[in-house]
Amino acid sequence: MVATDSLSGSWTGRYDYTGLSFGAPVSFDAVLIETAGTLRGEIVEPNTFRHEATDTLLAVLSGTRTGNRVRFIKTYTDFDADDHPVYEGQINATATRITGRWHFPKSLGVSGTFLLARTAQAAARRPAKAAVGLVFDET
Repeated sequence: MVATDSLSGSWTGRYDYTGLSFGAPVSFDAVLIETAGTLRGEIVEPNTFRHEATDTLLAVLSGTRTGNRVRFIKTYTDFDADDHPVYEGQINATATRITGRWHFPKSLGVSGTFLLARTAQAAARRPAKAAVGLVFDET
């Protein structure tokens, strides 16, 4: 992975709970924006734990990227909470996958793993890096 491979773009993901008693895996979509090592973005996921909220939960994320590591906090916008999940993960060599762990700092035991994968639309928009230079003969 080249340090300049931006994480900006569309991603799809999934988070799992460490204990099945907390729930089944949850799929989500995210849009990330990376600027000079700062991450921000939005996440949309099905509501699997807030009975008073709508069917879909929205969240914003804010964090950092250092080399092949990311750390961000996910803050749900549909309800007030004083505990927000923290995500820490590693970016793969092609900057197309991020895997790691998440946890609630104030809710001990509520934790798990996550995976983010760049969507096909985002991958298609990434600039191709030429392996060789082209020379045009104008004769």
